[in-house]
Amino acid sequence: MAMMVFPREEKLSQDEIVLGTKAVIQGLETLRGEHRALLAPLVAPEAGEAEPGSQERCILLRRSLEAIELGLGEAQVILALSSHLGAVESEKQKLRAQVRRLVQENQWLREELAGTQQKLQRSEQAVAQLEEEKQHLLFMSQIRK
Repeated sequence: MAMMVFPREEKLSQDEIVLGTKAVIQGLETLRGEHRALLAPLVAPEAGEAEPGSQERCILLRRSLEAIELGLGEAQVILALSSHLGAVESEKQKLRAQVRRLVQENQWLREELAGTQQKLQRSEQAVAQLEEEKQHLLFMSQIRK
């Protein structure tokens, strides 16, 4: 079985690989059908007539069919892997968007916290000032008595 070799410089995109794999699947399915059609009369010869060399042809056709089935299985794995990688990439993008939203929300919460802390500090200062005024007024009230 011939193997396709691509130059290292040529990088195929995932879509190109998927399209190529689907084309290969179609070709292999056609080839599998042809092999099965060739093998059928050799396996069940009519009236017991066995052609010379038919056993060898059967063996070769079966080996070829096994290789075709293996190729189809591997192509299906490639498609499943591509689908899985697409789902993983989609999930990764979704998680990145969620992280961006959380970072923005975190920043907003920090700003709110800083504002609230400033208000608290001003309120504490006002309470301290009012406590001081209250003590002063109580002191002045006691002095008048």
